[in-house]
Amino acid sequence: MVTRTEDKMEVLFGFFGILISVILLITAAFLSSGYTPLKHAVSSLGWGENKSLFSISFVVGGSLCIPFYIYLEKELINIKENIRRLATGVSIFTCVCIALVGIIPDETYLDIFIIFHGFVASVSFIGSAVYIVLYSYLMYKVPKAKMYEGPKFKKYIAYIGFSIGGILIIFLITLWPIIEWVLTISIYLWIMLTAIHLISYKFFYMPGVYYKRSEYPEALKKFEEALQILNNLNLSEDPISETLKENIEFLKKQIEKEV
Repeated sequence: MVTRTEDKMEVLFGFFGILISVILLITAAFLSSGYTPLKHAVSSLGWGENKSLFSISFVVGGSLCIPFYIYLEKELINIKENIRRLATGVSIFTCVCIALVGIIPDETYLDIFIIFHGFVASVSFIGSAVYIVLYSYLMYKVPKAKMYEGPKFKKYIAYIGFSIGGILIIFLITLWPIIEWVLTISIYLWIMLTAIHLISYKFFYMPGVYYKRSEYPEALKKFEEALQILNNLNLSEDPISETLKENIEFLKKQIEKEV
């Protein structure tokens, strides 16, 4: 049986990419002597004794999040198509810039490197805030989108996304290192929560049918009832009946594993 429950590698890329990035970045900060988020910017870790950890952190995070956003775009369809496409375009370009933030400084061409790093770092923060706010808007509009058939995102994820836009504005006004750290951690948090939400829901190739593992018994009951109705209508050989049978078999096996 082929279902989209087996097609979430892109989400795992995003989740583990960000998890690795967070671990490496925090490790670099702790291991750097005299470093404090109150006085030092995130990017200053790229010039210190643990610049390799900083570099790997951003290269991994930026690279592995690209397939994650491509997957997210496929889920958020039939809401606001122009916003969805814009968010995805901004997210992919931003992820490339995030990966480029990880380039280790070249002291031979220091002036050029500072300009380059300043550009990709600015795009990383501003671009991340922009696409997260756009995606959060789509998540917020999910309950009112009649044609939407994807998972119902928790509103707190959208609210966190909106707050990131506000944190960015505060950072651009103050340029305080601690606000930069709050912005960075908030972006990581939003991505991880979104990834966890996408992983936790299972799709069964039926419009609008998303279930958590805890809801498998309820899903099984509904599918069996639907199949019985189709059998009564002499539609037992219809393609949708075959889909129901496959999903019923899948659910029974999953429920048996948990018993």
